[in-house]
Amino acid sequence: MARPTVVAWAACAVLTLAGSLTVGGIAAAKVREEPRLAPASPAPALTAPAQAAAPAAAPGEQTVLPAAVNAAGEVTTAGSAAGSAKAGGSITQSELDAFLAAHSTALKGKDRAAFLAAVDPKNADLLKQQGQLYDNLQKIPFASAAYRFGSMDGGESTFAQGAQATVAVNFDHQITGVDTAPVEEQYRWTVVRGATGLQVTAVDAPTNRRGYPAPWDSIANLTVLTRKHVVIMADDTSSSFAKSRADALESDAQYDFAHWTGGTGTAPGFAVFLTSNRDTYEGIYDQGRDESVGVTVPMPAVSDPSSAGGTYPSSRIAIDTTHYKNLDPADADIIFKHEMTHAMIDPFENLSGRSEQDHLWVVEGFAEWESQRMYSPTELLYDGDTLHAYATKHGAPKALPTDAQVYSSDSDASSLGYFYSHMAMRYMAGKWSPEKVDQFVLYVYKNATSATCVDDAMKNVLSTTTDQFTQGYASWYRSSL
Repeated sequence: MARPTVVAWAACAVLTLAGSLTVGGIAAAKVREEPRLAPASPAPALTAPAQAAAPAAAPGEQTVLPAAVNAAGEVTTAGSAAGSAKAGGSITQSELDAFLAAHSTALKGKDRAAFLAAVDPKNADLLKQQGQLYDNLQKIPFASAAYRFGSMDGGESTFAQGAQATVAVNFDHQITGVDTAPVEEQYRWTVVRGATGLQVTAVDAPTNRRGYPAPWDSIANLTVLTRKHVVIMADDTSSSFAKSRADALESDAQYDFAHWTGGTGTAPGFAVFLTSNRDTYEGIYDQGRDESVGVTVPMPAVSDPSSAGGTYPSSRIAIDTTHYKNLDPADADIIFKHEMTHAMIDPFENLSGRSEQDHLWVVEGFAEWESQRMYSPTELLYDGDTLHAYATKHGAPKALPTDAQVYSSDSDASSLGYFYSHMAMRYMAGKWSPEKVDQFVLYVYKNATSATCVDDAMKNVLSTTTDQFTQGYASWYRSSL
C-alpha cells in the first residue's frame, strides 16, 4: 500500500454551546450535541438547508396543549363529547397524533399520494420538496421509520377554520445495519386547519437542531448504495465517486471492526454522506464547520438512553470529497477509517464533550492511530516532512495535549496536538498492547463525565499514573522518533 501523504490533520474545532466538536483527518470532525439546548439565531427554511445558523426557540413552546374553545369562547375538554362537538377550529394533540400516524403509514406503505396529502396543495414548492423527501426516504434501508408528536405552540381558534400551530415533529428512525437503536431527527411544522382538515404549510429547522437536515431532506435525486457495513448516500457531485469507492468503504469498515477488541456494543455499521458541494457539506446535520472536510455527528436517541450505556446510539458521517477524488486511494481510506472509528465507539459515549479532565487526546489520538496503525513510523509523512523530521522540528511533548490544543482554532497548534495524541497511542500500544489501547479508550468513553476519567483509566487499565505515562511517553518519543 502506498504511504499516506495526508497525515498532519489541520484541526480547528472549538467548544460551543451545542457541545464539543472534535476534529481529525485533514480537519475531519466529530460533533457532539448536548441534548435540548436552545440556540439563539433564526431557523433557516428547509429550502435552504446549507445555512448552519441555529434557530431561535419557538415563542412560548410548550408540551401542555391549549384548551379547546367552542364558538362561544367557552373552554371545553378535548376528547369529550362536548369537546368534539364544540371545539371550533382548535388543533388538539389527539388530532396531530392521528395526522402523524397517517403520514407514517403512507411512508411505510409506499403511498406517495397519501404522504403528500398532508401538505397544503396550494404550496407548490413545499409539495415538490416533500415529494423529493418521500422519494429519498424510500431508498434508505430503514428497520423502522415513523413521525411522532413532540410539542406545539398555538393551535387555538374559535372558528371552524384558521387555527394554526407550530409543531415539533420527531422523525424516529433506525437504519438497518447502522443504528443500534432508533434515533430521532426533528422538524418544525406549521400546521393549519383548512376546509378539508389539517394541512402542513411550512417545514422549517427545529428548535433543537436534532439531526436536521439529513441528506434525505437536502438532496434531489439522492444516490444510496448499501454494503454489509455501510449505507452510502451521495449527491450528484459525488455519485460517481460513491459508486467507485463503495467497496473500499466497506473494506475500511471491516478494517476498523477487525481491530476492535473492546467487546460488544459498537455501532454495527456506518451511514456515510458524500458531497463536493461545500455549502451542502457545511449544512448537513447542522454541523456547519467551514474548517473540516470530514465529520462524525452523533445522533440522539428517541428516548433517554442512559440505561443502555450511552447518550448517542449511532452517528452519521459526512465527507467533503473535493480533496479525495484525485488523490491516492490510501489517503481517502485514512479519513474514512478515522471517522468510522469515531462512529464505531460512539454508542459507549458518556457525554464526553462535558468532561472535566482533558481527554480529547484519547478520542482523536485513538482515531488517528487506528486509521494509520498499519503504517510504521518511517512510512508516515507530516506536513510533507518525514515523521522524524516533524518530530525533531517540534520537540518532545512536555505534557499530554490539552483539549484547548486539540480544538485550537490555530491549525498549526491543533495539528501538533493531533500528532502528539497519535504518537501517545502508538506508545501505549507498543508498551502495553493494542488490546490495552481499546480497553483504555473504552474506559475513558464510559466515564468521561468524571473529573478524573483519564487518571482512572491509567490506574485501572494500565496500572500506572498519568504522570508516569507522560514521562515514559516523552522518553520514548525522544529515543524512537
